[in-house]
This record gives sequence, structure tokens and C-alpha cells, in this order.
Amino acid sequence: MSTIIIILGVMLTCSIIAGICFWYAMRHRPPLAKPLPFINPPHRLLTGEERDAVERYLDMLAKKQRVIQPGGASAAPEMLTLSSQSNKVYPVTRAITRYGLSTDDPQKWRYYLDALEVHLPPLWEQYIAEENFVELIKTHSIPLVISLNGHSLVNYAGEQSMLPTAVHPSATNASIRQEQSENVELLQVRKETPEEHCLSRSDGTREAAVICCGLLLFFISLLTPLLLMPWLVSASMVMILVSLWFMYRRPSEKDLREIHCLRGAPKRWGLFSESNQGQVNNISLGIIDLVYPPHWQPYVTHDLGQTTEVDIYLNRQVVRQGRFLSLQDEVRNFPIQRWKKNMVLACGSLLVLALLISWVPLAMPLKLSMAWLTGSERIEVNSVAALEQATLHVGDSLKVSGTGMCSVPASYQSNRSYAFMPFDCSAIYWNMATPLPLPQSEIIDKASALLNLTNQQLHPQNNIDSKLNPQLATAIEKSGMILLDDFSDLVLKTQELCSQQQDCVRLKNALVNLGNAKDWDTLVSRAASGSLDGMNVLLRPVSAEALENLVNTATSTFFYRETHRAAEALNSPPPGGFLIVSDEGRQLVSHPQPTVSLFDFNAPDQWDELQRLAGMLLHTPFSAAGIITSIHTDANGTQHIALHSEPDMLTLWRYLCTSLLLVILSLSVVVNGLLALNRIHRNRKRIVEIQQYYDKCFNHTLSPMPDMRPLF
Repeated sequence: MSTIIIILGVMLTCSIIAGICFWYAMRHRPPLAKPLPFINPPHRLLTGEERDAVERYLDMLAKKQRVIQPGGASAAPEMLTLSSQSNKVYPVTRAITRYGLSTDDPQKWRYYLDALEVHLPPLWEQYIAEENFVELIKTHSIPLVISLNGHSLVNYAGEQSMLPTAVHPSATNASIRQEQSENVELLQVRKETPEEHCLSRSDGTREAAVICCGLLLFFISLLTPLLLMPWLVSASMVMILVSLWFMYRRPSEKDLREIHCLRGAPKRWGLFSESNQGQVNNISLGIIDLVYPPHWQPYVTHDLGQTTEVDIYLNRQVVRQGRFLSLQDEVRNFPIQRWKKNMVLACGSLLVLALLISWVPLAMPLKLSMAWLTGSERIEVNSVAALEQATLHVGDSLKVSGTGMCSVPASYQSNRSYAFMPFDCSAIYWNMATPLPLPQSEIIDKASALLNLTNQQLHPQNNIDSKLNPQLATAIEKSGMILLDDFSDLVLKTQELCSQQQDCVRLKNALVNLGNAKDWDTLVSRAASGSLDGMNVLLRPVSAEALENLVNTATSTFFYRETHRAAEALNSPPPGGFLIVSDEGRQLVSHPQPTVSLFDFNAPDQWDELQRLAGMLLHTPFSAAGIITSIHTDANGTQHIALHSEPDMLTLWRYLCTSLLLVILSLSVVVNGLLALNRIHRNRKRIVEIQQYYDKCFNHTLSPMPDMRPLF
């Protein structure tokens, strides 16, 4: 069984690690290759020689410094990577159009087939004609031209040397078109700031869900065998730590996208204005169609037709324009409110907390964890006086030995078994008072006398009554009859025991019939006066058995009742002293446990067993040791000290993990719940406050610009 559990644990751990790796790979996977809108089948497969040439060309590009154009049209060398669809070659005959911006670098050109940007090897620009036969393959970014008018990458001149620093067009019949609008100047290419990166960064919902799964796995480890607990705890910690790292890590240089800083005059027209009529603000900077954040719509028109500095991503998304519009300033002064991750963490933590409270006992882990954290003392005593002088605290280790009394509970728990019933030797009264006396009862004495008298007359030991003539006794024995030779004493002892009118009604009626009396009072009067002395009653065996059963039934009632009363009377220990309790129900005495419980004996034997137990347990040696889990004093001045056996190292670590998980879950529910509510409220106000700030900025004329104060 343990082998199966180990195998399952290892499989679970491997599954979790594989899931984390898959999640990481999917998170960082490159974008899918874009479709080619103007290309239809047929197509052919890329040959091995061509694939080798393509790979050599891409490796050569990767070694060069990036050559990236403003506006996002050009593909950086590292963006040209082969995809799963790169094995298909698409032939097409199209005109190649070149667009450029005013820049000092002669290689800053963009090449288009209709409206689709393609990557053209730099040395092939001289071979561009009015109509070009082009072969393309798809990549993860833009299509790559592998053949142009009979020139293939297999014979590409630059594959054996570095790329030239400048390429000047020499073809006079090439379909190359220079941008006719106002010049756009490229100022610089920079990396996005952490504030700008924060806008496109994940909101942490997936990481929060993984953290909740880690907390759930941590909870499951508390219910599994100790052998699996370290593995599950390690797996949950890995999940939580990796997710926290992804959630709060600073972006690396590779994660930061490039931003092109341009200068030009934005105008309300675009490169392909016919296809962009549905755009709300169809504004272009030179040949670049700009994409603005939605809440900038009322303010972008202030810079139309004026020379303005504009910062854009490769996808033409504007991050800064002019003096005031800036996503970086927005994030810095009006922080983004990521509330979804807090909501997921709060709900997940609340679910695990409910499971923890419902399934795992928390009292003992909390007590022992606090004792372990605060430190404890070891106390060993063997006298009441020494224990009274000791200063006890919860968490201290206490060892006690002496002579005390097993307690008698006022009520018994149904989920526990009591070996020394009615005594509970898992709780010992320890004081310097005189031990309680053994149980005594006059009623028990009277019932025993009646029972013994009846047995002696119905079952004589020598089978011959000495009061009778031997010949008569022999005759009675031969006849099978049974003789009651002291009927008067039987009546008087019944009256002593059953003095109340409602007691022993059936037995009294039977004796009245045997004595031929009018009623019970008359029979008792005759017996007391001596009228029944010497009266013998002859009974058939059946009648004798019936009389014996009636006597047993009558006396059993008194035996049961008096046994319970005596047991209850033992639940009155002297005031003061101590009550040493094992909260695990362990027996603190070394006596052998009875094989039969007290109330499983017949009525007369119950009393005898109670006296035997009382003589043994009212003053008995005991020994108790463990960690103090609670201390309190009752109304009688008795100090109750609860002990729990010291746990081994693995159990202690389980207790510590339980307490740690409880604290983490409680803090997570409270903190993330409050953060989620606060951030939801602030998120609703954020755009409004940003627009209010921009209104003040653009409407400001003479007065100083108001300060931008952060929300928190």
C-alpha cells in the first residue's frame, strides 16, 4: 500500500512540474504566423537546400545589429524565425512598393506586396522590376522573400559575407515609390519604461490561480500520510514561489519592447485610408497610421498639423504624444489597479480556509505551535507542594508522579471507552486531603441478607435440613419437593428491604399467598408476633424457582440503584489540589484493565466490583508526562492541568505547517479581499481622474500646471 502511495505522490509531483513547464512555454511562445491574404493555392514544399539557405540567412541576420524602421513596418532580425508553416513556398507575381522615411540610414526601407509588408534581402533591391515573380514563406512575424525574379537565397551573395552597410537602388524600371508627404524624423529607438511595460503585462490572474492550487495542495498534504507530506509541501511551495516570481519580477531587457521616437506633423489621413474608414481617429504620421488609447480621443486633435514628437510601438500604438499625452505619466501618477488577481486569491484562500477548518482539528496545532515559538520549560515534580510552587504556562513540559484518585465524571462521552468504569483514570485528582472511604449502603446489606436467606432455604448445602426429622427430610427430598423451614424470617427480611408500599409488589403477593394471609400487613404482623415461628412451607420445584426469580428481581433493583448512587457519590473530591488530565484519553495508572465492564456484571456482582475498583483507584499511584495545553481553576479551587504527549519531530512539523497555513490563508483572505474592493473602486475612478487631469492641462493658459498627485 505504501509503495502505491509513493508512486501516486511521485506521479502527482511530476504532473505539477510538467504543468508549470507547459504554462511557462505557452506564456512565452512566439506569435503565430500571419496569413497571406492575396495568396491562394497551389503552393509547393520548401526543399532541403532552400531550407538550409534560409537558416543560414536568418543566422546571418541574427549576428548583425538590429536594423529597425520607425512605424513598426520593418522586422527586426530576431523576429524572423521559422514557424510550423514555413515549409510551404507560395509563388506570386506582384509589384513591389517601397516606402521610406527621412533618415540618415539608407537601409531604412519598407517593402510591400499590395498592403502586405514582406522582408526582402537587402542585396536584391537592384533586381526589383515593375512586375516581379516572388516566392514567399511564412515566418512568425512577416513573410520572407526567398526568390525574386530568378534570384534565390540558395545563391544569395551575402551568405558568405557580412551584410553591406548601404544599398543604393540602381534599377530604373523598379516600382519604387517614395513617400510624398511631409518628412518624418526618427529621433531615437529606445526600450519601453517599466511603467509603459506595465500596461501590456499580464494582470496576474493565472499566477493567482496557480497560487490557489498550491495552497490547496498544501492543505491536502496535511491529510496524507507523513511519508507523502514532504513531497506535496515541496510541490506546493514550488508552485507558489514560481507564481510569485512571475507576478512580481521586474521585466528583463528582453521583455521590454522597442519604442520609436519620431518627429513629424500628424494628419487625419492614412497610408491605406480606403480600408481604414471605420477607424475613429484616422490619424497618420507620414505613412504610419497611428493607434491611440481610447481615452485620448478628445485630446489628439490638439496636435494635428503641428510638428510633434510621437513615441510608438512597432504595432503603431502611440505611448506618448506632445507635451501632455503620456502613458508613462498616467501609470506613474495614476497607477493601474490590478484587482482580478486579488479577487482570485481572496476567493481561493477562503475556499481552502473553509476546508481547513472543516477537516483538520486546529486547537492542538495552534497551542503546540505557539509553545514551540515562544519557548517552554521542563518541570518535573513528585509532590503536591512542589507543583503548587511551580509556575506553569501553556506549552511547558510537565512530568508528574505521585498518589491520587481517579476521577468519576459527571457525564460520560459517547465517543470514548472507560476502562475502569465508573472511574476515568485519564484524569487524576491529586491533593493532600484524606482519601474517600469505600462505598457503603445499608440497603445493599439488607438486599444481600434477603438474597442469602432465600438461597440457603431453597438450596441447602447438605440437602438435609437439621431442624427436621431426618426421616421426614429424606421423604421430602425423595418426593422432589422443597421446604422453606424459616418462612417467618423470609417475610421479615422482605419487609426490611421493601419497606415502601410500592416496593417488591409481586414478591409480597407471592409470600401472602404462601402464608395464607389476608394481606401483606397482616402477614408481617404475624411474623413479627412469632405466630409464624416453626411454620414450614412446602413448595413444588416450579414454585420454588418462581419464588427465587421474584427475590432476585426485587433485590436487583436495589443493587442497581445503590451502585449508581455510590458511583455518583464518588464524584465529590475534596476542594483544592490539582486535576491532571490527559487530553488524549490515555490511562495514567499502571493497573491492568478489567476484562468486563462494571455494568456488564449481574446486580450483586456490580456492587462487589465497585468496591474492588474503589479500593484500588481511590488512592492509587499514577504517572503523567506531556506538554501543558490548558490551565484553569474551577469553583472548588481545583487547578485543572491538561497534558498532551510530546509529539515527534514529524508530527510537530505537521502541526507547525497547519498553523502556518491557517495564518497565511487568514491574512490572504483579509488582505486580498480589502485590496480587491479598494482597487475595484479606484479602477472605476482612474480614467475619470486621468481625463480630468488632461482637461486641466489642455485648458491651461496662464496659471501654472497643477501637480499630478498619485492616488496612493
